[in-house]
Amino acid sequence: MYPPAHLAASLLLSEACRGDRPSALAATIVPDLVDKTLAWVMGVTPSARYMAHSLAAVALSTGLLAVLGGRRRGLTFGASYLTHLVCDLWEGGHVPWLMPFKRYQPVADRWRLGISTRGLLLELASILLLIRFALASPARSAQDTSPPTQPSSTEAAFR
Repeated sequence: MYPPAHLAASLLLSEACRGDRPSALAATIVPDLVDKTLAWVMGVTPSARYMAHSLAAVALSTGLLAVLGGRRRGLTFGASYLTHLVCDLWEGGHVPWLMPFKRYQPVADRWRLGISTRGLLLELASILLLIRFALASPARSAQDTSPPTQPSSTEAAFR
């Protein structure tokens, strides 16, 4: 799957769950940023879907972000990261889910220039969805970042 579809899937999930958009966007690029850099740029891993495309990487990075950034950011990041991995299964892709606990045969997975009609339609729909998110009003974000209000005396009595 190409980047626009990864972004759209993560943003759609984030919106549906009222998650943190920046965390969703970060989780969308982390697996490819790590694994593709290590494989294609540095040449130190045999595949562009390697350690960062595993459940162990999801658990470690999600836990770290939850500790450093809070539960909401951590949950959004973890859900979006998993969404990225599931999207990589589109059109016969592979994901080394249990790496490093299970050995996987490296797959030559350079960017494929060919794309099926189904894949093209998905990518176009993703781009339209991303445009919708870009044009959407940031009203929810403003509400989420507003300072908390003081509880009334009645609310305070029931705590």
